Amino acid sequence: MKKFLDILDRIEVAVASMVLAVLIGVTFVGVPMRYIFSRPFTWEEEFQLACMVWITFLAAPAAFRTKSHVAIEILVDALPKKIRKGIELLIPVIVYAVLIYFLFRSKDYINVMLRTNRKTPILMIPYAWIYAIAPVSIVLMLISYTEEKYYELKELFKDGGKEENV
Repeated sequence: MKKFLDILDRIEVAVASMVLAVLIGVTFVGVPMRYIFSRPFTWEEEFQLACMVWITFLAAPAAFRTKSHVAIEILVDALPKKIRKGIELLIPVIVYAVLIYFLFRSKDYINVMLRTNRKTPILMIPYAWIYAIAPVSIVLMLISYTEEKYYELKELFKDGGKEENV
């Protein structure tokens, strides 16, 4: 399982990096086309939007997996030990609830885009294609979080669930 998740991580980062490289290339070429040749790409903004959505949603699971998201631990750390343990047990429940909520909401959003057949004005890219990465990203975050919690529990019960009193 670990090998599969490592491969998945590499694919996520590689695709996000490729999309970023294409975004930078198009933007870089777009500047002289607009200001030197007076021939702007009319489709550039739509394309940049789609790239930004894909980069964001492809990078989110990688950031989730490496714990690179912003966390404000000072509040939890300031609580008494018993309350802190309760909060630490509640956090995974909240994380799962939020991710599952976003998963269903993103699927609803994509279904609306499919039913209304909304497309970008110039490139005519269906918005459902642009935002289809959202549920994929959320599923990848759920997989990553489940893996993390699995290894935490495995480590916790490794020595029979005994905690050392230091």
